[in-house]
Amino acid sequence: MTAALALSLTIVPAASAEPGFATVGLTKVSGWSGPAGGTWVTRGGITARQKFDLDITNVVGHDEQGLSVFISFPTDRLEVTGHEGDGWTCWDVDGGPGAEGVQCTQDHLIVHEEAWPTLTVETKAATIWTQDSIDVYAEAGGHEAVHAGQNFMIDTST
Repeated sequence: MTAALALSLTIVPAASAEPGFATVGLTKVSGWSGPAGGTWVTRGGITARQKFDLDITNVVGHDEQGLSVFISFPTDRLEVTGHEGDGWTCWDVDGGPGAEGVQCTQDHLIVHEEAWPTLTVETKAATIWTQDSIDVYAEAGGHEAVHAGQNFMIDTST
């Protein structure tokens, strides 16, 4: 009986979700403070600018091309003032709360374990106290979107 039970346990695969096709990382570049892995903090205002890098690495096991990225954040609190990165094309999206931010595409062919070129996004924070998040959703090759998020705060205290 014990041998039959052990055999049945080895035959039945464990339930698991398919891993994402890529890893997504956000890194503060300038204008943000706060501990690594914690909430990013910035000051709002006319001249204050913030930059962050977005790095996406192909981990699916084969080549991928045709990356599409949606970066979601409250555009009335963070205004995109620029973006840079080899081969990236970006445009503003205003689909209402929860569907606003920036859509970007990248056509480089990326092999397994390589990263697409870094996308640097520059923003200008409004002078409104805010606690929210920057959420990134990346898709390519018909794979289910992968997600990464970063909490942020616009501090208006004196």
